[in-house]
Amino acid sequence: VDAQCPTVGPVMSGSSFLTAARGTLLSIILRLLSFLLSQLTVRFVSAATLGKASIPLELLLSTALFVGREGFRLALTREYGGGDGENFDRRDDDATTGRTMEWNNKKQRDQQIINVSWLSVPVGAILSFLALSMHLRGCNNEDFDSNQEPYALWDYKLAGILYCLASFVESLSEPLVIRCMQRMDVSTKAKAEGAALIMKSLSCFGCLYFNSRGWYNKIIITVIGGHTETYGASSKADFSVTAFGISQLIYATVFTSIMYRRAWSSTGGIHWPKNIKASKNNPYLGADSRYMTQHPTRPRNFHSHTLYLVFIFTLQGLFKHALTEADKFVLSGCAESYDQGVYALAASYGGLAARLLLQPLEENARLLFSRQGALVALGNVVDGKDSKRKDRIDTSKHLQDLEDSYFFLVRVVLYIGFLFAAIGSNYSSALLRLLAGSQWGSNPEASAALSAFCVYTAFLALNGITEAFVYGVARSGNDIGKIGIAHAAIGGLFALIAPGFVIKHGSVGLIAANCVAMALRSAYSIQYERSYFSKAGMTKSVSGTLSRMFPHAVVMMAFGVSCVISRVSSKRIYDTQIATGRSWIFAGAQHVGVGVICVIITLTLSLWLEGDIREAILKSIKRKRE
Repeated sequence: VDAQCPTVGPVMSGSSFLTAARGTLLSIILRLLSFLLSQLTVRFVSAATLGKASIPLELLLSTALFVGREGFRLALTREYGGGDGENFDRRDDDATTGRTMEWNNKKQRDQQIINVSWLSVPVGAILSFLALSMHLRGCNNEDFDSNQEPYALWDYKLAGILYCLASFVESLSEPLVIRCMQRMDVSTKAKAEGAALIMKSLSCFGCLYFNSRGWYNKIIITVIGGHTETYGASSKADFSVTAFGISQLIYATVFTSIMYRRAWSSTGGIHWPKNIKASKNNPYLGADSRYMTQHPTRPRNFHSHTLYLVFIFTLQGLFKHALTEADKFVLSGCAESYDQGVYALAASYGGLAARLLLQPLEENARLLFSRQGALVALGNVVDGKDSKRKDRIDTSKHLQDLEDSYFFLVRVVLYIGFLFAAIGSNYSSALLRLLAGSQWGSNPEASAALSAFCVYTAFLALNGITEAFVYGVARSGNDIGKIGIAHAAIGGLFALIAPGFVIKHGSVGLIAANCVAMALRSAYSIQYERSYFSKAGMTKSVSGTLSRMFPHAVVMMAFGVSCVISRVSSKRIYDTQIATGRSWIFAGAQHVGVGVICVIITLTLSLWLEGDIREAILKSIKRKRE
């Protein structure tokens, strides 16, 4: 079933790109600050504590949030509730009556879309309750109980309850987040998220710091209804996992509060859900309306086509989420506890680039592609007999803007990915010594896992932007269904190969299996992009497509040479000097100096050879000065 063209506001491609870029930069800065603050907590927790908080509880939280909001976000960013209405072709002898009907049509349709967005709140509440039920059932499992000290069990149980409560609180803000995305107001969401991340880091550090204090533990024991006479002295209690649950609840509370405060003070205030009543000028009386209801005297409260898209995107998102989090399921079934600990630490630092750089870029790129694709689709539905020459020129221009934005963003993220894969992978040991201490920096398995994550970053970069394009421009249920089938097939392949990789190569094998999955998903997205532009008469060969995606050939050679040089530096300078007893700080400084030189030379070549990137940077600097 083909989706009808969405309503779009009067947002020009250039301004959309700049808005997305500003939102991305702000997100990166705030997330980087949050990461620096979170490093205060690393040395306060054991590997087991970090593993409980970062694997089962984060999986519980992310599943409830992702399933409850992904379908709404993907469907509703295609609709602009409260924006400019769609230009329906209505003819009436009385021009005033026609304008009134058109205005009522727009108003009721906008309210229907707003009502759909508020459905995310009860959906989030239901999913949070289901997550809580699953968590409590797991805690009551006899096998789990038999291996846990009383306070350790209560620590994990209380932390899970707090995570589920945080999921519900955060879901309350989802209609406001959707509205910001519809209006391209990325700065409001980024500021709220940044402030919440900072408060989360500070609160987690504070709770872990006071965890060794008897009065702090007594408060928690009193809250859970325990007694020191029953379980032992409170000084022996350890509620470090609970600290992560408290910080997650604070994050959700701060984020939701800021979103409501900003929405309340904005023009028009909060757009609450409303019951749509019948009126004399009911726009659904017209049999030619694409959004007609079968009962004109009882207009629907929800936009039926948007609800359909929400359902389809949610089903498709389940496969995406299962593939994204599959590594945690595989680890729990196939890996030893040591490999799980190594993977957890490597994923924490190895995923830094994805969290700080790639995720904001992907989110804003998806929003940009969605709006640009909507402009293209809106131009395509104009009847060719009635359209003017200007309409056809505008559609062609929007297509060209979409193609240029796509290839530019893919090349930019590949630069980030190749920097980590070619150069950053040879600095894993030094990074671990700096952030996690010498016990992890001297661990060869941990260094190898972190290096593998750096290589994995390049695959994540390519997949993130190419899939953002697919989700942004897909306009039919058929296309969405094909995406779901492709991801399901790739997920099945991952489930087959990952256990063998883990058993043979440990955590590095799991990362390698993820690389294979990301490469296949990227290949499907690239093929979809070629088909999309081919239908518009912008056919390119495979080699032509790849040449526009990847950096210049000379730059690729520079990446390869830099990889070899930094690898030799790691063996001959860093490892050798540490083996002779020299301080790792001095050895690391020399090793880092070699890497900095490689990065400078490579980026200089790229600015010289990549004219569009150089021009974009110069324009950005010029606008900032103005």
